Amino acid sequence: MKKIKKAFLLVSFIVVSSCSSSDDDAPVIITPPQSSTCTSTIPFFQTGKTMTYKMTQFGTVAGTLKLTVGTCNGDGFSIAREVFNTSGTLTSSATDLWKESDNFLLSDSNSNGDYFSKIYKKDAVLGETWQVLRPDGSTVYHEVVNTDVVVTVPAGTFHCVEYVYTTSSTVNESHIFWNHEVGQIKEDAGFVINELQSHN
Repeated sequence: MKKIKKAFLLVSFIVVSSCSSSDDDAPVIITPPQSSTCTSTIPFFQTGKTMTYKMTQFGTVAGTLKLTVGTCNGDGFSIAREVFNTSGTLTSSATDLWKESDNFLLSDSNSNGDYFSKIYKKDAVLGETWQVLRPDGSTVYHEVVNTDVVVTVPAGTFHCVEYVYTTSSTVNESHIFWNHEVGQIKEDAGFVINELQSHN
């Protein structure tokens, strides 16, 4: 038993001695691992992904919306948002910022840094809710109302999770349908409907 204690003390001394630094050695700084904004576990959230939507307003086709996932700048992935009229002419464009955190897909509209909205949740369960406070003081509410609803759009038929999206500043609600592999399939806000037309 004494031999074991002596061996243990000797090993302890060697470990402590090897971890101490002399005046000539630089101090060892151990940084805890940080979650990266440049990684994603959401299948559709990858650089190069494109999603084009048919936009309908008040029952009339208004054009298309194209989203393209770009590269990560360290704060998140740039998302090119382009709107085309029915003739195919680009009428407006902007750059958003997306990132993944705690299984949520976060979106910063126009990359202005005012706030990130939680627009999608990986592995969401029926009845789950969350809310986000906007800079203007209004609140955005999300609720998972269906975890397997079949939705048909111009791009095909998909199994989706359905979210109801409301805000404290408006009276209408939006129904948003996401497919885990493809992305957002449809948004129905009543007078405005976006339906997936194509994706890569």
